[in-house]
Amino acid sequence: MSTGDLERLEWKFLEGIGEPPPSAFRPSPFQEEALRNILERDTIVVAPTGSGKTWIAEQAIRDFVKRGIECWYTTPLKALSNQKYDQFRRIFGEESVGLLTGERKENPRAPIIVATTEILRNSLYGEGEAPGFVVLDEAHYLADPERGVTWEEVIILSPPETRLLLLSATISNADEIAEWMGKVRGTEPRLIKVGERPVPLRYGFMDRRGRILPLREVVVKQLSGSDLRVPFNPVRIVSTLEEKDLTPVIIFLPRRRDCDEAASRFAGERSRGREERMEIFMQIANEVPVLWDHPLRDPLIEAGVAPHHAGHLTCWKMAVERMLSAGLIRAVFATTTLAAGLDVPARTVALPTVVTQDEAGSRLLSPLEFHQMSGRAGRRGRDRVGFVIIVPRERNMLYDAIKLASSQPEPIKSAFSVTYYQILSLLGRHGLQGTMRILERSLLLYQMAKIGRKREKEARRRLMQEFGRRVNILKSLGYLTESLELTEDGQWAWMLTHVSFLYLAEFVRRGLYRGTTPAVLAGMVAALIGERSPRRRLVLLDISRLQVIFKDVWRLEKRSGIPSERVSPEEARGRASCVYLWASGASWQEVVELSRMEEGDLQRLILQTAEALHQLEGLPLPVASLAAEARRLILRKPVT
Repeated sequence: MSTGDLERLEWKFLEGIGEPPPSAFRPSPFQEEALRNILERDTIVVAPTGSGKTWIAEQAIRDFVKRGIECWYTTPLKALSNQKYDQFRRIFGEESVGLLTGERKENPRAPIIVATTEILRNSLYGEGEAPGFVVLDEAHYLADPERGVTWEEVIILSPPETRLLLLSATISNADEIAEWMGKVRGTEPRLIKVGERPVPLRYGFMDRRGRILPLREVVVKQLSGSDLRVPFNPVRIVSTLEEKDLTPVIIFLPRRRDCDEAASRFAGERSRGREERMEIFMQIANEVPVLWDHPLRDPLIEAGVAPHHAGHLTCWKMAVERMLSAGLIRAVFATTTLAAGLDVPARTVALPTVVTQDEAGSRLLSPLEFHQMSGRAGRRGRDRVGFVIIVPRERNMLYDAIKLASSQPEPIKSAFSVTYYQILSLLGRHGLQGTMRILERSLLLYQMAKIGRKREKEARRRLMQEFGRRVNILKSLGYLTESLELTEDGQWAWMLTHVSFLYLAEFVRRGLYRGTTPAVLAGMVAALIGERSPRRRLVLLDISRLQVIFKDVWRLEKRSGIPSERVSPEEARGRASCVYLWASGASWQEVVELSRMEEGDLQRLILQTAEALHQLEGLPLPVASLAAEARRLILRKPVT
């Protein structure tokens, strides 16, 4: 193709860009259909990001609340729950909305509760009455290897009279999920699937000369290899997109460090909207003063660019999201793993790589991950078209992107597994026969049965084997009798639902909290949970007694054939020392400097510790009052 041909191709690709004319909001036919159905039966809505799924939930909540029915809106992430809590308070009024996220409890008796999905699951295991209406947002988390079991438990344990609304943009086998729910809950839900986005997406790429061209194989083949090797220069990329009216843009990068370094390259740049950005920043920083010391404050306020990832404090991410939502940000650099957590769209999504990082190393994005990121492009009511722009390093990267763009997200496969607290909760409430019936209703066994009798039989054998192994450990530690009834210790232990259940339960059962101060208790609980540890070795707290628990549990699980990782004493001691220091009154800057942790990781460690302490606080044991004081000590600015 000649230069003129490519320029004409670019002009045609970008044609129609910009804002649509103002118009009054009118619900789409699928929104009205979903609203009619949810008032009568369970409903699953699978529709693209930005199509208005949340509107359905909001209107349904209005109707149910008028009838005096308690409503819960659940999300998989605390950040999303906090965001939704703020939104709902503006919509329904502060007195009508509560928040439950583990470490936070606000207005818990409100008619509308926003919560993480785990909190709802814990509630269903308890003695309280189930809510009448439940929204399960991001329902594709059913397939999450670590947390998917929670979504299954909610669907299985919710009584038939509770109305369920499942929302997702990326469930390719929604028909199968609906069939399973019908079998589990007695009535098959209404399934509403929408393929067309309210803001259409265009996939393109940037070449070395800054042209934005359609992502088509025939176009890619016309360009030389050098034209398809675009150096990653964030300032030039954002400037090019801005010239073509393709901002605001979310640029996804594989590592946190990449995001921070990219934003730092804008030091000294200026862009319009500085006063408005400063006003938003001041509103938040006046509440959380450490924000004024953020090293990337100037690129955010002066240049309108910012990183957004789990290494930053919640208050920083809140400032970035508010500015992006207000149209005051040119570019956000976010990690690929955060695509599901950033609930603010932009006109454009740019991908300088289609590779991500996980525990095994680098790998190609999955179709689900690619579509989650792509779905952030295009703002309803503010964009005629959304753009997904690949910034290639070589030709094959574009071929990978073409394949990903045309691929369907992977079908949801059950991640059902058996956990210690699940066993105690089920046996305590339903007995052995009732527990077996509930396990039999899992999506795992349903999917295996559809494949074939042999696969179903093997899956059932493995599930029962896993159940038996964990039961034996609970019996050997004195939480269950030989007849599988809860012992005296089991009666309080089932109230613990933390992922580090066994460590916490053994800590309490062995009385290791006795004689400690609240600050020491906070540090010891931090050692027991599996969050990130400080980069620097800190030895401020003796955890030798906890190491005995780690060794005992590891030996028991290894002997029983349960996969178990050994807890690193150095990492556990580092976590304990960090939280102990914070609970003892040290300043935020002091703890960050001593630990060399990223602020977001330190905040998350403290919040996870607070969540575990909150569970100890609910026990009918002497540890409760000590845990309450420990939690109070660590929940201070900028953590909350």
